Amino acid sequence: MIGPANGELACAPRGTGATEVPQGLDAAGVRERVAAGKVNVGTARASRSLGQILRANLLTRFNAILGSLLVVVAIVGPPQDGLFGGVWTALGLVEAPALGN
Repeated sequence: MIGPANGELACAPRGTGATEVPQGLDAAGVRERVAAGKVNVGTARASRSLGQILRANLLTRFNAILGSLLVVVAIVGPPQDGLFGGVWTALGLVEAPALGN
């Protein structure tokens, strides 16, 4: 709080050497607030489902390019050249849930 006359911070009276540190509620204050229903309740979901995580990590522009290349290789090239598609799919399915984002 700024003092009206001199613009100094008003914490404790000068010369006392005391500084006031804000304290939290004591046990009685907590019980009183809980009884009055003044508690923090989280209603929003804090995490995503496995389907949402997989969708966010697999349906990307980079994966679309790799998928297109896999289709081209599967059509015009020998099957062993398309092995990167299997590795790509396996990595995506393993990493997406592990990353959790």
